[in-house]
Amino acid sequence: MKERFLFFTAGLLILTMGVALIIKSNLGASAWDALAVGESQMFNLTVGTFVFINGIVLIFLNAFLMKKKPEVLAAISILIIGALIDFWLLIIFKDLSPATLAGQSFVLLFGIMAMGVGVAIYLQAKFPASPMDTLMVAIHTRFGLNLRNSRIISESFALLLAFLFRGAIGVGTIVVTLTLGLVVQFFYPRFEKMLEKMQAPKKPIITE
Repeated sequence: MKERFLFFTAGLLILTMGVALIIKSNLGASAWDALAVGESQMFNLTVGTFVFINGIVLIFLNAFLMKKKPEVLAAISILIIGALIDFWLLIIFKDLSPATLAGQSFVLLFGIMAMGVGVAIYLQAKFPASPMDTLMVAIHTRFGLNLRNSRIISESFALLLAFLFRGAIGVGTIVVTLTLGLVVQFFYPRFEKMLEKMQAPKKPIITE
């Protein structure tokens, strides 16, 4: 259990650092993060606050679609994610503002790498997934669509909301959408093996 908690904590730290870097690149963020940025600018609250608010709304929407009780642990996870995003944006990367396209591109790509690695690590804990990811499963379960089409619908829904709230949509949004899954796919089995080794029972030392 302690290994899973370690992976969960480390994964969220790295994941949220990646989210913050992508936002700081000013080239566009992933759909749900772009929405939170737009809401933050419109209502003058932090990005992390709206990540949490949007997550809570989705927890109840997902529960309605799947005809289940809302996941309390998912609410705790999204609260931590929102707080960590604000930590990176407002404290660690407060003065980060790349002035050139090359600098912006580097920050974007580094952010995508960090976000993908973070996702690959935190998923190993097998704790409730973020409400944004669960929406895809909820659509799949309720309407009988395949996961690919359910993902397209959930991301399109987020992009529409981000557009309405004048969120951080740009070329970076497309790059994140096309590459993040590849990064997660590459690193997930490697961290899976690492966790298995950490959880494997240690052989007793036999002394004569």
